[in-house]
Amino acid sequence: MDVSINTLLDNTHLQDLKQYPYAITFILLSATILLTRLVSTLTSASKKVHNGAKTPPSVPYWIPLLGHIPNMALDADGFVKSLRAIYTEGIFTLNFGGSRHNIMFTLGLATAMLNQKSTNADNEGVSKRLMRLNFGFPAEELDKYDAALDELLAAYKHIQVDPWLGDMVHQTARKARENVSNLVTFMESPVDQTPWEKVSNVKVIEGPDGEQVVEASLLPLIRDFCAFTANPSIMGSDFLENNPQFFDDIWTLDRGFLLLATGLPRWAPIPVLTRAHIARRNNLQRLDDFHNVLDQHWNGEKVDAKWSSLDDIGGLLKARMEIYRKYDFSIRARASVEHALMWAANANSNALVFWMINRIYEDRALVAMIREEIAPYVEVQQQETGLPISEPPRITKFDVEGLCNNCPLLKSCYVECLRVDTGSWSFKTIRQDFMLQSREKDAQAWLLRKGDYAHVAHDLHNTDPTYWNDPMVWRADRHIKYDDKKRGTTDMGSIRPYGGGSSMCKGRAFAFKEAMIFSATLISIWDIEPRGRGAWKMPKHRKATGVFGTDDDTRVWLKRRKIPSTS
Repeated sequence: MDVSINTLLDNTHLQDLKQYPYAITFILLSATILLTRLVSTLTSASKKVHNGAKTPPSVPYWIPLLGHIPNMALDADGFVKSLRAIYTEGIFTLNFGGSRHNIMFTLGLATAMLNQKSTNADNEGVSKRLMRLNFGFPAEELDKYDAALDELLAAYKHIQVDPWLGDMVHQTARKARENVSNLVTFMESPVDQTPWEKVSNVKVIEGPDGEQVVEASLLPLIRDFCAFTANPSIMGSDFLENNPQFFDDIWTLDRGFLLLATGLPRWAPIPVLTRAHIARRNNLQRLDDFHNVLDQHWNGEKVDAKWSSLDDIGGLLKARMEIYRKYDFSIRARASVEHALMWAANANSNALVFWMINRIYEDRALVAMIREEIAPYVEVQQQETGLPISEPPRITKFDVEGLCNNCPLLKSCYVECLRVDTGSWSFKTIRQDFMLQSREKDAQAWLLRKGDYAHVAHDLHNTDPTYWNDPMVWRADRHIKYDDKKRGTTDMGSIRPYGGGSSMCKGRAFAFKEAMIFSATLISIWDIEPRGRGAWKMPKHRKATGVFGTDDDTRVWLKRRKIPSTS
């Protein structure tokens, strides 16, 4: 047999290697990781292209295919803040599963990106992906969605401008006045409790002074109080009356929102994702039922008695009904559009009120100052009954416009919470190569490539130590500016929580007034302190889609304020 020496040697080595499979695998993986790091480092530098423009610098990574996904999964906030300190020109590129994502955070670049022409960059592709994967829009009806999109966007005037915006604000303020006295009812049986109490683990106890107080978990209490009070102005009164568990599933979906957006299936071994899939299914079924009844009502048909108040749905939904029927949207398509609306209207704005209440009540002096500031616009009275059980204090006058226009300290608290307690990013797909450049003199131009993605990281600007003094310190009066007569005013300044350009959040005007209404009514009626009267412990942030969440259970004691009685 003619066998070469080299062949014998090769076979001998192969037999030896087969005895150490784990060692060989480890060596190959290590070599791959090291090679990936070396190559990504060598190609990371910014390169000049033409006319002085450069490509954004790329951040090196270790793991092929995944890129920076593990860094974001382990500690997204800490990771991107560390990169802010390294890439001081305000832009860098991350690799997520092989796709390139340009992250920008300086005010100039952020403004330039948000105001880009849609031919250069837009978020329509992102929006359609979220509609399908997160909110359940039928893939086979995306052509109808495209055809109706301009009219669907135009319908947002019903929550953006008067008289429709004013009607929504008026209805929400009226409901807040009615409900705030029952933020907690001092009832121990769940049968007698409000929907927001039922999810807050409330306990009626005797406080150190011998009077009754209610112990409750603050986040679900505030979040659900806002949701059940504000949303009848959008969906009407019947929907929540018939679907009291709807918001439980909205919060569950929000917790798994980013995982849903990846397209991972329900059976993936990630409990948060599985629960989000189930929550989406539950809410789509509820909204299917709602739209079936609404369609019958629109046709003049008789509906079940439990849906007797369908005429009080909001102007936006009424306008959408005409669009749905014009373009022959299926019931499931209609349900998914409403699903997206209800998530957008609640996931962030309600959590922001929770952070405002935390921040304000942490400082008793600040609570007193805000009560004094809002008193001319939120008048509280307590009727004398002559009975052993006194009437609860009630809001008898509520001037929303005065509150929003003439209370700079409360508004500054709102803006400061947007700065510190939100982590929102704006996201666009790059449609063609273009140069991104801020308006500052001699600003560097950056070449962004077709097919890549662009993110404006608002939270990186909001906590940038080169822009803000003590950026991680929450200061109530940080955003107040005084004129020559010592009159204070507050504006948003460089804070951009709602994005910008054509993709700016459609509900931003209502969200501001909603936050002012809820914080003012709560502060006017309720004394809130930490359980046991200890120091107020600020909850830790948990990354979410916009406003930060928390895994901490903030247990508080609540009691009604003592207001001088009137006969």
